[in-house]
Amino acid sequence: MTGLETGTSYFDVMDVRHAERDLDRFRDAGLDAVLHTFSERDREYFERTKADLVAASHDRDFTVYVNPWAVGGVFGGEAYSGLVAREPSVRQRLASGERVPAACFNDPDFREYVRGWTRDAVDIGADVLFWDEPHWYNVDWFREYAADDWSCRCEHCRERYRERFDEPMPVTETEAVTRFREESLLDFLDEMMALGHERGAENAVCLMPKKTADYGFSDWSRVATNDHLDVLATDPYWEAFGESNDPESFVAEFGETVSSLAADNDLRSQLWVQGFDLEAGAAADVRAATRAALDVGVDSLFTWGYDGCRTISGIAADEPDAVWDAFLDELP
Repeated sequence: MTGLETGTSYFDVMDVRHAERDLDRFRDAGLDAVLHTFSERDREYFERTKADLVAASHDRDFTVYVNPWAVGGVFGGEAYSGLVAREPSVRQRLASGERVPAACFNDPDFREYVRGWTRDAVDIGADVLFWDEPHWYNVDWFREYAADDWSCRCEHCRERYRERFDEPMPVTETEAVTRFREESLLDFLDEMMALGHERGAENAVCLMPKKTADYGFSDWSRVATNDHLDVLATDPYWEAFGESNDPESFVAEFGETVSSLAADNDLRSQLWVQGFDLEAGAAADVRAATRAALDVGVDSLFTWGYDGCRTISGIAADEPDAVWDAFLDELP
């Protein structure tokens, strides 16, 4: 790829004729890439439809990213996981003993499911597999759990921990436990990205802009040095991560981080600009954040998501058209 890649996420549209009109206007606006979500529901009921959407995108010369939208409850996205409902044995277990509605990265059945997802995502035509915000279940996001609880301490994690450290897995989160959680997540990604490469797709990993194990990884270089990674991404969504006072600096900080790590490891860098859950008047912040991302010099710039996410009322921007236009207007 040469020059700046620009794109948007695209989701929940199953009418290909409708999608073609959207794709045409994305292309007319100057975008050259699109991310199609591929949830558990999509895979079960709309796989052929998704393949048609990807083909329509390729017909318009888009680079196509495909992400595991909320698969297993451990990737980003506004979708539910049927897998953790049907197969409670794959769920993570908190240190306090409770099963939670998110799959464990060390569970063999979940790993087999995601291997199948990976094969299918490549088969529908993905150019890039977009591993979106991979994370353990985070009790900070849910009030009903104790603040010092953590995940995962299921039988598979305890067994792997004992093999790794030659001692039982403690109930409290020690430095060794934190290291184990990050190693387990990286091992999972390594296996899936290796399979993606084997089947002819590239891999992108999008890390949440928090350098802690609760949000993914404390040391991003551990991801950046992976042999199967092609694109290192992050999504500094200022409203979502409590940085609404200075979105421009927040975007610039994490943009510089991914740009530097990508350059050091012969990767492409990618930033995502927030286009959802924004109050009226936020278009100015979107413009400033987009300019900050461009100033950093990333290789790829996307927004989540198209039309200010107006079709998802729970997270739609208050002024979705203004937010969408603000992003597009700042692109070169």
